[in-house]
Amino acid sequence: MSKDSTIYTYRLLKRVHYKPILFQVYWILTVSLFIGAAIAISFASLPAGLIGVPAGVIGIPLVQTLLLRLLLRTKEKHAPQAWSWSSRLPWFGYAPETYIAMTKVRRLHFHVLWIVLVLLGCLYPWLSPSLLGFLVFVHLWLLIPRLIIIFLLRKHSSSGYLKINENDSSCYAQ
Repeated sequence: MSKDSTIYTYRLLKRVHYKPILFQVYWILTVSLFIGAAIAISFASLPAGLIGVPAGVIGIPLVQTLLLRLLLRTKEKHAPQAWSWSSRLPWFGYAPETYIAMTKVRRLHFHVLWIVLVLLGCLYPWLSPSLLGFLVFVHLWLLIPRLIIIFLLRKHSSSGYLKINENDSSCYAQ
């Protein structure tokens, strides 16, 4: 090691394990809710039809990603380089790859939660109620698992650092 090397040591404060059964239940409830709504409304007037489903399933994660990148760029004064796209729940979408302060994660996700809801609210006059409801549902569906993890780690949010692993999210102290 060189003289200028920096060594970081982290102490585990709390770990939240991902239980596959919870994600299976999450998916089953989502599909059941979607099928139930389709049967109740009839398949012809499914939430927004052919345009609404791709707009929600592709558009909402893209809007969330753009907002996270924008917030990181404006708050940190540089492009986020330790963030990448994740395709696994609970961190589906744009997520940090390395240690990140819990205060920053909490602030960013609450900003994204409210900004997207406000943007969807601004589109209320031009969107059908079923499309608007579907877009709000997709937005909340993507954020709720993250917000639950942030809630479970809230005790350590002032001094903790979040590290997302394949099977858990861990909070460390430096």
